[in-house]
Formats: sequence, C-alpha cells, structure tokens
Amino acid sequence: MEMLKENCAARRPQREPYDMDEYITMLIRKDNAELKKQLAALSERCCGKCKDKLPGDPAGCYFLGDSSCWQTYGWHELKLTV
Repeated sequence: MEMLKENCAARRPQREPYDMDEYITMLIRKDNAELKKQLAALSERCCGKCKDKLPGDPAGCYFLGDSSCWQTYGWHELKLTV
C-alpha cells in the first residue's frame, strides 16, 4: 500500500497526487494497451506444431504439452513481469 501511495505522488510531482483508484485505473488501461499490441504481434505468427495463429485456441490446443506447441511454453511471452 505504501508503494502505491508513493507512486501516486511520484507520478505527479509538484501537484496533487493521483487518487489511488485513478492510478490503478490508468495502470489497467496501460496494461490493456500493451497486451493488445502483444496479441497483434503474436497473431502474425503460427504455432510450430499445429500451425494455428497464435496464441491459439482459447480452449487449449490438442498438442498442449508437446514441446513444439506454442501453448506449452509460449504463454510466458504474455505473462506480467517485473
């Protein structure tokens, strides 16, 4: 919680700090925009195993678990990282 308060203030120096809800809303919007870019880039590629456009079938691929199936390890490209 302290980190959130610090960031709300640090992102608006010499001004009233962001409201926590406003700051979190902006982070969600920023992440959504980044995710859309990542998904657009992925959609230009295909799975090495089934040749489906990435990220593949949302219900899961028949080959999930096979090392050449993107869904086995490729999801790491979309996870949040620090």
